[in-house]
Amino acid sequence: MYRLFYNYHTLGDVLMIVFNNQKRATHLDKRNDVTLIYSDYELIGINLFNISKIVRIKAQGMIVSPAKEFLEVINHILKNEGLETLNEQSESGFVAGQILELIESEDHPFKIAKVDIGSRVIYTKSENEEIAPYSMVVIALADTLLFDGETVAVETHDGMYFEGRICTYKDLNLESPKGDEKMYIIEEFMEIGQDFFAKE
Repeated sequence: MYRLFYNYHTLGDVLMIVFNNQKRATHLDKRNDVTLIYSDYELIGINLFNISKIVRIKAQGMIVSPAKEFLEVINHILKNEGLETLNEQSESGFVAGQILELIESEDHPFKIAKVDIGSRVIYTKSENEEIAPYSMVVIALADTLLFDGETVAVETHDGMYFEGRICTYKDLNLESPKGDEKMYIIEEFMEIGQDFFAKE
């Protein structure tokens, strides 16, 4: 999986392609307006500088579901540098899930949420607030890269696996109505397991 980031005001005119943000960069390979970022021999990212000379980008932050035409422009640049092209990503890693149960535990400082994500039932931590049973929330699945660059990891506590994260407004790059770090509740109709950022 890769993620695209662009924010002219904070990063300048550079499109960042992130493959692995968990590893430390050890060296760079600069080619014209393209910079390859390596961790030892692994390519962990690519920066495309002066990208607005080629394509106009309105996004600020992570570009979750890039349009096919946008990917074609990026892939043309990569091909010119002899690099592998990017595949179109059909899934964002953010899915609609339904809270089935909140489990109190004396062994944990948080509640355990049992969540139906369509393909299966998973467990996640619920630390921020009380969630009504059968509420619809957004789950960032394991290995999903969040808007702040953090990657969701599978956690284990006392033999129990936590395979996702209940998303807040901030996790989804959305503005909270009250300006706080509130959990995002899906109020419009979405099917359980549906990709939250799916193209219509």
